[in-house]
Amino acid sequence: EAWMMPFAFCTREKKWCDFAEPINGDSTQLLQKLAQKHNIVIISPILERDINHGETIWNTAVVIGNHGNIIGKHRK
Repeated sequence: EAWMMPFAFCTREKKWCDFAEPINGDSTQLLQKLAQKHNIVIISPILERDINHGETIWNTAVVIGNHGNIIGKHRK
C-alpha cells in the first residue's frame, strides 16, 4: 500500500506504525526533490502520522507537483 513499507493494515501488527511520518516527512521530501528535478507530478501513498490530531495514523496519498510542492492529499 505504501511504497516504503508492507501493507500494515493487512497484518494488523503495531510495529508497522513506526513507519508513519508527518505529511512533510523524509519520504515526501525525497519525492519532492525528484518531482522537481524531473519536472513530474508524483502521487505517493504513505502512512501518515497526523501530529496535529493526536498522532492519528492515516493511509494517505500525497500529490506532489512538478515544482516539488505538495498540491494535495487524500486520506482514507
